[in-house]
Amino acid sequence: MNGGDTTTILRSGSRENGIRKQLSTLPLSGDEERPIPEEQNKDPRKIARKYQLDLCKKALEENVVVYLETGCGKTHIAVLLIYEMGHLIKKPQKNICIFLAPTVPLVEQQAKVIESSLDFKVGVCCGSSTHLKSRYDWEKEIEEYEVLVMTPQIMLNNLSHCFIKIELIALLIFDECHYAQLDSNHPYAEIMRIFYKMDGAKLPRIFGMTASPKLGKGGSIDGLEALMRAKVYSVEDKDELERFVTSPKVNVYYYSSNKNGCSPHMIYTTNLEEIKNQSMLALRTNSVDQSSFRNIKKTLQRLHCNIIFCLENLGLWGALQASYISLKGDISENTDLVEEEESCSDDNICNKYLHQAASLLASHCTGDGIGANLSCVEVLKEPYFSRKLLRLIGILSNFRLQPDMKCIIFVNRIVTARSLTYILQNLKFLSSWKSGFLVGVHSGLVSRKNTNVILEKFRSGELNLLVATKVGEEGLDIQTCCLVIRFDLPETVASFIQSRGRARMPQSEYAFLVDSDNSREIDLIDHFKKDEAQMNEEISSRKSHLPVTDFVERTYKVDITGATISSVSSVSLLHRYCSKLPHDEYFNPKPHFYYYDDADGTVCNIVLPANAPIHQIVSAPQTSTEAAKKDACLKACKALHEVGALTDYLLPEQDDKNEESISDSDDINVFALISEEESRAVLYEMLVPAALRKTWTEKKNSTSFSSYYIKFCPNPADRIYQRFGLFVKEPLSEEAGKMKVDLCLARGRTVMTEIIPSGVVRLDKDEIAAAEKFQQMSLKIILDRHQFIPEYVSLENNDVYEPSSSTFYLLLPVIQLQHEKISVDWTLINRCLSSPIFRHPSIRLGNETYQLNNHLHLANGCKSVDDVVDSLVYVPCKDVFFFISDILPGKNGHSLYDDSESHVEHYAERFGIHLTHPNQPLLKAKQLFVLDNLLRKKKHSEWREKKEHFIELPPEICQLKVSGFSKEIGSSLSLLPSIVHRLENFLVAIELKDKLVAAFPEGAEVTADRILEALTTERCCEHFSLERLEVLGDAFLKFAVGRHLFLKHDAIDEGQLTRKRSNIVNNSNLLKLAIRKNLPVYIRDQSFEADQFFAFGRRCPSTCEKETEASIHSRSHGKKNDANAEVRCNRCHHWLHNKTIADVVEALTGVFIVDSGFKAATAFLNWLGIKVDVIQSQIDDMCSASKAFLPLSDQIDINTLESLTGHRFAHKGLLIQAFVHPSFNSHLGGCYQRLEFLGDAVLDYLITSYLYSVYPKLKPGQLTDLRSVSVNNTSFADVAARRSFHRFIICDSSVLRESMAKYVSNIERSAPVGPIEEKTCPKVLGDLVESCIGAIFLDTGFDLKHVWKIMLFLLDPIITASKLHFNPIRDLHEFCQSYYWEVQFSSSKKDGKFVVEAKVDEGSVYATASATHVSGKVARKMAARQIFECLKAQGYKSKSKSLEEVLRKSVKREAKLIGYDETPSYEIAKVKIPENSQSDFEPRVYPLNETSIRPIKDLPFRQSSSESRVAEKLISSNGRKISSPAGHLNNGNEGDQQGIAGSQSNVSAKSCLYELCAANCWKPPVFECFKETGPGHIKEFVFRVVMEIEEMPNETFEFYGEPRARKKDAAEHAAEGALWYLKHEGYIWDKKRNN
Repeated sequence: MNGGDTTTILRSGSRENGIRKQLSTLPLSGDEERPIPEEQNKDPRKIARKYQLDLCKKALEENVVVYLETGCGKTHIAVLLIYEMGHLIKKPQKNICIFLAPTVPLVEQQAKVIESSLDFKVGVCCGSSTHLKSRYDWEKEIEEYEVLVMTPQIMLNNLSHCFIKIELIALLIFDECHYAQLDSNHPYAEIMRIFYKMDGAKLPRIFGMTASPKLGKGGSIDGLEALMRAKVYSVEDKDELERFVTSPKVNVYYYSSNKNGCSPHMIYTTNLEEIKNQSMLALRTNSVDQSSFRNIKKTLQRLHCNIIFCLENLGLWGALQASYISLKGDISENTDLVEEEESCSDDNICNKYLHQAASLLASHCTGDGIGANLSCVEVLKEPYFSRKLLRLIGILSNFRLQPDMKCIIFVNRIVTARSLTYILQNLKFLSSWKSGFLVGVHSGLVSRKNTNVILEKFRSGELNLLVATKVGEEGLDIQTCCLVIRFDLPETVASFIQSRGRARMPQSEYAFLVDSDNSREIDLIDHFKKDEAQMNEEISSRKSHLPVTDFVERTYKVDITGATISSVSSVSLLHRYCSKLPHDEYFNPKPHFYYYDDADGTVCNIVLPANAPIHQIVSAPQTSTEAAKKDACLKACKALHEVGALTDYLLPEQDDKNEESISDSDDINVFALISEEESRAVLYEMLVPAALRKTWTEKKNSTSFSSYYIKFCPNPADRIYQRFGLFVKEPLSEEAGKMKVDLCLARGRTVMTEIIPSGVVRLDKDEIAAAEKFQQMSLKIILDRHQFIPEYVSLENNDVYEPSSSTFYLLLPVIQLQHEKISVDWTLINRCLSSPIFRHPSIRLGNETYQLNNHLHLANGCKSVDDVVDSLVYVPCKDVFFFISDILPGKNGHSLYDDSESHVEHYAERFGIHLTHPNQPLLKAKQLFVLDNLLRKKKHSEWREKKEHFIELPPEICQLKVSGFSKEIGSSLSLLPSIVHRLENFLVAIELKDKLVAAFPEGAEVTADRILEALTTERCCEHFSLERLEVLGDAFLKFAVGRHLFLKHDAIDEGQLTRKRSNIVNNSNLLKLAIRKNLPVYIRDQSFEADQFFAFGRRCPSTCEKETEASIHSRSHGKKNDANAEVRCNRCHHWLHNKTIADVVEALTGVFIVDSGFKAATAFLNWLGIKVDVIQSQIDDMCSASKAFLPLSDQIDINTLESLTGHRFAHKGLLIQAFVHPSFNSHLGGCYQRLEFLGDAVLDYLITSYLYSVYPKLKPGQLTDLRSVSVNNTSFADVAARRSFHRFIICDSSVLRESMAKYVSNIERSAPVGPIEEKTCPKVLGDLVESCIGAIFLDTGFDLKHVWKIMLFLLDPIITASKLHFNPIRDLHEFCQSYYWEVQFSSSKKDGKFVVEAKVDEGSVYATASATHVSGKVARKMAARQIFECLKAQGYKSKSKSLEEVLRKSVKREAKLIGYDETPSYEIAKVKIPENSQSDFEPRVYPLNETSIRPIKDLPFRQSSSESRVAEKLISSNGRKISSPAGHLNNGNEGDQQGIAGSQSNVSAKSCLYELCAANCWKPPVFECFKETGPGHIKEFVFRVVMEIEEMPNETFEFYGEPRARKKDAAEHAAEGALWYLKHEGYIWDKKRNN
């Protein structure tokens, strides 16, 4: 091993059979207590070769690595091994087999092989397995499958994060295991080094497969065996192999590159170099910042390198195709590219270079009379085709006529594969070769699906030639060929062997193209053959026992979970963590690594992004930069875990769900119900108020009842209502005893109802019995009137006292006494109950006689007039019940029914009834009402006077039913069910109120009315609902939780804070908390339905038990047209959507805010389980920590900013922090994002409070919409622009500065009237407003009242309705929905801009619009606005008022800060707020257009007089000699290095210079000891640094240092001089100049 490259230490053990002892812990007989699964049907032994069975037997005895060439059946040996170990793997065993393959295609291929060969459940886990994200997902995967096939990186991740434990693996198979080398960082090596510990209680069997045990330089069989804890085996009898696998003939085809002569492509290379150098100069001149410069430069270098490589290896045509490919990414789109150069943007340096290169190459390709189309080329010659390519074409031409030919050409670069494929496809004389290219999926050029399509075409013969990169060498199931050509020579013996394995057909050929002028290439093939032979000999002669080895790898382990990462894994984990940090288009968070030499070795200094909780980590001195980097990364991951930025599974928090929410263990059944949209409704039992559950069933002579007078106040007073009273066993609460409810009748009429306590009433047994019968009778009449059609109705009900009658109260007619006392109207009750219908026919009086002038002939006999008046009758011919209010003595049967006929004629003709007593007076009747929900909100309508509707009835068609049951009783009974329904809900609200107040006394001021509002959903269709309170509560919940998390987690970034808050306030968590507190039983989610009204005397017919629950409450009921059509059972079950429960929690929070204040709301959330307390010391610590930003005070005008914000800061660092963009990383870390998180929550609540108080009549949905258009980044960006906040931002991105300046300029130019122009605003502008508010809030010690005033001052423009930014897309969708139209959007991208088309096509209605913009969202809004205007121009009008129209007509009230009752921590330093929101003064600002670098001066450099003294020209045109000025170095050295080393004073200048060269893609600097002076004991050294700057290819720079006693110091001084010069010439970005 190389100690300088890794921290791994190898320890050799002395026990020879250690592995076998460890593996003996695997019970080969399985778990004795569990049954063995049924016998397998598929038996891979039937088709196995002898050597495969022998090697499988070896693998059963010990860990082995099987070495066989490609095509020899290694995978089948693995299948045999899985089969033989099936008793350990088959379910119900908990152990699994894991099969590792290095690539995704290989994973999918091997999984198919295993599945087709064995009766095992096989799972595939690779990059596309997006469902496998959490520990819970992997636990399910392990439970479901017996064999898991995955890539090694996934396996390593799962072991590292402890999603899979090594103890659960019975068999671990490594395909292509040669990657497991001692000095390798490959996941194979990491898995075996870190997790396969010899002291483990239980270890898996290891089985490796390879076609070459050695991989590259340094690879050895000993190292492979030591790492894999396995012995390498192969087939000893080669003759047996030859029977199954044939070896190809190896041929070498030579060509001459003519390197010693004048190569024909040199002139083109020189021309391309000139084009590249011009592009480099333009890049440096036009670059906006350092990061983009470096990225573009690297891209340009890569593109140029590819074209030159293709020029040398393929010729002009190949280079031309390479440039086309780079331009368009698709070789089919290479026409007319040169002509498009004029339209190419000068900003895109790379595209411009490619266009110029393509133009140059194309002009030469079409010379000498050769056509522009490759298919027209008939003469093959240089320089159009390279000699190497011509040799390849000759080989293919010789083989093209052979039958069933298949060929694979191996190349080393993707661009070669694509360019070569295009050339071969378009040469006519090679038309018999059908070509395609095969490259890796990670290249981004092809998908896995396309790769499979290409392979299938090759198998079927549709393609017979593949140009493949290394991806075609190993693993993939590519059909063997007759011809394999190495266009580019293999780089390792493994590559040599594996690509040869593709040529396995009889008489196949393995061909090499070798440059006859290159001795290294000539010798390479022989070297590979010798290495292979030596490797075979070494394996066959190995007789020693397997050594037992163990490795010590530097790791970090979390004891609580077992999660472990190594120093190697920590590098990727750190990058992964940084990539998850909040970012935007102007800031890409990633770690930066700086190295410097220490006395004990190399030290790595990691500078993390500004928004990371830790800013820098320094490694211990190491022997190499790589080792130092790993050490620092491991330290960084440990530190991030310790501050909470990484979870206990060593994952970024966003990859570990529900970190902050409460434990799921107790509520797993709840989340099972939230999985799909259709199942998001759960059956809950509604609470029946305790006051109405008390029965009076005791066997006593008399019982006391609490009585309440129900007072009716009709408006207008055009009806007479029978007085009624409510009688309950226990007294109601004081609030319920004074309940008022406004009932809405038809045509705008209302009845104000009030419940008045009337004392205690004692009733004896007989009175109670009569009262019960009266109530039973009343409910039957109004709800079950069909039961009164028979002649006899029984009121004897023996089950009224059963639990199915969930409520116990009596509604009885009363007589009002003095002092609001009442007594039961027993006369009326007895009169009703004495009606003949309640007497059994057997006990009725025989002959009832009436005076002649005082009786009437009815359909059911002669009845007294007194009995008929104020009674209930039934008319069979009409099947209708009527109230009889009077006798009409002046009218009889001969009177006119209408204008054309009499009553006698009407009933005879219509019903066939002949009146036998036509002279009887008619009856004045009113039809029995149909019970309705009078609590339902109705559309507003003015009251219109209308008299009661009466009709005239002949007595003899009427059947007398109940005497004394007058229309006045009926009028009262039409109101009572609605009143009682409201009373029940109100009593439930009171019970919840009492429960909450008992839990926390801060909520004592809350009212039951407000609680009821929060419990009532919109589905109840009442005048109130929870939605307005929910909007307010939602904003407060976000504010309170955000504030708490901000203080509690002072080290985590804004993204983690947002996710933690989301985990707490999301509906899932609120649902769990509500269920734990049993809140769902209080929720009212059903409107009052008359047929579902059950009370004492009318029992619920549906008895709900566990056995009948499913059938009674089938979800099909909830899918009827009526959303409320649910069956009511005796247990009051109803369906509740999970979101509804969460909404109620938010609404209850709003209740406490409105009625009591923040303290009560905070107490409620704490009771619920959401901690939102604020600790004063945490505020102090936050304010104190802001001092770290004070060093930046010289970069910002604090006084001007304080005037603009209207607040004088006590902690100036907070103000500075509020304007530090995360791209600025030149201090000790930190940025505005955390303050932005806090300010966002504060503003959300303040603006919600503003809208809630200003628009009290606004509907909940409108209030939500108004908040969404008020609280958004665009609105805040306008505020920031008008306040000139963008001028104060501290950032390192000139692109951001320019973007903000452009946006502000557009705002200033925009017209105040006319259509709104859609614009794209930088999110940073809105963030600045939020961070400012957050800073002020923190600086004042959380004084929300002060921030409220600041908000009104700052945000006045956006809370003015006329300036709101309404969403045209939403408006369009609502408009189209009102007409049942469908609007369609389609988008495309052209010339870097999005083109969005909107269309409405509904028969006679057609409209279309198109919009183009650099932002897809903006283009979509523009198209929506255009088509909306087009539809309105066609005459279509919106059927509902828009939010803008509603706001214009809404009555406004004074804005109020709702609920704030907290005491701030600090005194506030007041600053006078300007009267006008626009500042009247010009603040001191820093210019926006200042470029971050100075452009390179034209050559030769212009020098000032001071520069001329330190710059001496040595060679007139080839170089510069520059000495380091001591004055500049002593005073400016540290600052000069800051531009490179991230302000780390201990970073050496030498390291900085290396970093600078690497960043600019220059050659590394060369350090030389130029001179030694003085005697030996006081000798001094002078060093020089020689540099070549690529942008100036004709210049060589030499920098000389001063004499120093140590060579290291002398070299350092020379490096300092180089840095000084490079900075002053503009090659080093000065971050201060960006601010």
